[in-house]
Amino acid sequence: MFIPLFFNLIKFRLVNTYLQVFFSLYIIWIIFIVIRDFPSNFDQLKFMLFDAWFGGILYLSPLFILLPLKLFYLKKLFQTIFLLAIAYLIYDVFFLKDLLSQGASLTSLNIVEYFSKTLAVPAFFLLMVYTYHSNRKKFFLIIILLVTIFFALVRARRGLLFMCGLTAVFSYLLFLSQTRNKFFLVLLTIICGGILFIFGLEFFSYQKHSIFDHITDRGLEDTRSTVEICFFQDLSFKDWIIGKGMLGEYFCPGIDQDDVTGYRSTIETDYLQIILKGGLMSLSLFLLITIPAIFKGLFYSTNLLSKAAALWIIWILLNMYPSTIHTFTMPYILLWISVGICYSKNIRNIPNETLISYFKEEANSDLKQPTVNL
Repeated sequence: MFIPLFFNLIKFRLVNTYLQVFFSLYIIWIIFIVIRDFPSNFDQLKFMLFDAWFGGILYLSPLFILLPLKLFYLKKLFQTIFLLAIAYLIYDVFFLKDLLSQGASLTSLNIVEYFSKTLAVPAFFLLMVYTYHSNRKKFFLIIILLVTIFFALVRARRGLLFMCGLTAVFSYLLFLSQTRNKFFLVLLTIICGGILFIFGLEFFSYQKHSIFDHITDRGLEDTRSTVEICFFQDLSFKDWIIGKGMLGEYFCPGIDQDDVTGYRSTIETDYLQIILKGGLMSLSLFLLITIPAIFKGLFYSTNLLSKAAALWIIWILLNMYPSTIHTFTMPYILLWISVGICYSKNIRNIPNETLISYFKEEANSDLKQPTVNL
């Protein structure tokens, strides 16, 4: 149901010549990744069709760049992200006992990871475009960020904490770029930041037996080296260049519970995950598309939306080392929508006041929005 509706909506047309060339090459390479390792049995076919994070639908994600860049659709996107955030809070209430359980609970860990990255993290993008929301929605987004930080501390999810911290920094930088009293704001931030840092150190020092034990115990524990060594030992020169295909695996026994084969299909470092499936060819094309988009969005735009889109691309690229972002989830979908925004000269040139007035209007004003296509 999803795929035919999706293909009916997108438009196979890109105005930017550079993007046309490299995006076409990237799509051709993605097709190669899928067909070279096409499922040969029922379990593989089931994985391809129904795995929500790593299955075949993941390889459709870049096509979101072809969505018509109309403000109407972007407004609906914002509304969808708010609904995901509301669902996040509801799920947290239902699973609160598991989320607050003591010790290293695998169930609790997975709940935090999947709930946060699927439902809460997309709201981080809305924090970056704070000026387009009412004060009530801004407050709600801050609550989502704080709740995510709380459960990340409880379950010692350092990658998730990095996501939250990076979001706060980027939102602050965007806010700083829009305000006039920059010196006073920076001074106040330094003072408040110093106080919070000292308070935080004292708090964790004296909370020896609390729900935050896990994060203090883990500290700087190395959980990446073992799988990365296995990855480097398993891949051949050919694998490094073109990858192993959509179902590619590497030999790393003793890592996953209930493991019987010793092979893993995912690695927690996303750059290596892309290389595993599509090699350096896939990673190079991905970076050749995303990095120029950053410069266009940051330095050749007149509105907060384009700058936030560029920072979201940076946010993704920075989080691709400590976390798994390359999945069919809203954060990764937002990456490709952000790339489309940054490459669109029309979107980048819309005055910020126009966007503020449009996004803060009621839903029935959607019919009056300006039509802007990529």
